[in-house]
Amino acid sequence: MSNDEQQIERPVVRETLKGSLAGTGSSWQEAMFGLASGVVFGLVSPIVGHPFDTVKTRMQAEQAYQHTGIRETVRHIYQVEGVQGFYRGFIPPVIGSMAFRGVLFSAYSGTYSMCENVPILHEPIPFTGGLRTSVLLGALAASVSRALIESPLDFVKVRYMLGKNVQDANAVKAASSGIMTSVRSFAASPINNIGHMYHGFVPTLLRTMGLLGSFFVMVDYSVRYIPDVVNAPMVGPFFKGGICATAAWVVAFPFESAKSVIQADTTGKYKRLSGATWKVMRELYRERGIVKGLYRGFGPGASRSFFANGISMTVYARFQEILRKERG
Repeated sequence: MSNDEQQIERPVVRETLKGSLAGTGSSWQEAMFGLASGVVFGLVSPIVGHPFDTVKTRMQAEQAYQHTGIRETVRHIYQVEGVQGFYRGFIPPVIGSMAFRGVLFSAYSGTYSMCENVPILHEPIPFTGGLRTSVLLGALAASVSRALIESPLDFVKVRYMLGKNVQDANAVKAASSGIMTSVRSFAASPINNIGHMYHGFVPTLLRTMGLLGSFFVMVDYSVRYIPDVVNAPMVGPFFKGGICATAAWVVAFPFESAKSVIQADTTGKYKRLSGATWKVMRELYRERGIVKGLYRGFGPGASRSFFANGISMTVYARFQEILRKERG
């Protein structure tokens, strides 16, 4: 291929975001595009998905819903709390979602773009069907970035969803007193509280690595093997967000179940326990089995992922197109 042909094709690659959710600009440019678009993704996702997340979390972690199905859980929440019951704890995840999704897409895009300029990281890994190290390192950077921001906010969200008090010796004040009270209480003793707020960080990180690792790898394979689908104007972004992200949840969901149980625990049973994540997963499997234990609440969780991520990724792609056109 001649240099003139390469120069003609390069803007097209950037414009359509071919290359696993990152364009071909500089690492700094791609990081900024990812940050701005990720914030928009993070705003849309909880608006669409929070009711599904509420049902999933209650089925996983609240004793009253341990033996109810999806329909029974939804009906009971609506009868007792009304529509607002499905949006209990909405503020922490919407703030957190905008922050961690902006950071994760920025971390992925910047790391991916930087690695693509290093020949050894750009070369396909043998026997993987073309998967490159740049995709894996980008996914790792995104996972760590997301988990660091998401874990404390997710802790508060789970307690609010379950209507539980967040206060104990090292916690913030009562959930019912509001987010600002919690923030003030945390600020009064940040050193003591920060460890408590990261209660459940390990399962959050493991879940996120499984989720984002699978997601970015599947998107990368899809871009190369079914380009007509992935690059379609509306179908492509929804496929990436709805299908790839939901499929990734199959890998990550047992860690999500363990995370919900650990973060919902107010007895101190799992506090400072080495290997708590694996202990909870073993308990769930031993006591309830795979479907009712490790994959408890997968129905609403998968529904949330399909609709929230599908719609959010469509908005993400459209917003990036606008940003790139504005840039010229």
